[in-house]
Amino acid sequence: MSPLTPTPDHALWHRTPALSDCLAQPHIAAAFDQDALVRELEADGIEGVLHEPADRSRAVLGLHNPSTTESRVSLRALLPEHAHCTWHFLSGSMHTSEAADGLHLHLAASDTVWLTTTT
Repeated sequence: MSPLTPTPDHALWHRTPALSDCLAQPHIAAAFDQDALVRELEADGIEGVLHEPADRSRAVLGLHNPSTTESRVSLRALLPEHAHCTWHFLSGSMHTSEAADGLHLHLAASDTVWLTTTT
């Protein structure tokens, strides 16, 4: 799959994680290299982008709620291939809840969150 070419609507939020110090970590930065796999995702009104380095050793997930109300998404439904993974917070804002179908992320209006996991 080719790298993502951002459209103007959401070009700003998903170029890189809200740059705290996460890209200073080589294993996170590798997911943003030119040879990384980048996929756009969408579920339940939440926009997402998944970055994986060439060796597929890690996933870095960005989620953004473009709406004016809170939205939630099931990570298991969004990324079933990563259902066995434990996700770790990188930056942004969210809260979580457990449901019958697994962990749900809740994003307030206009919020963005970045998560990572090893695969």
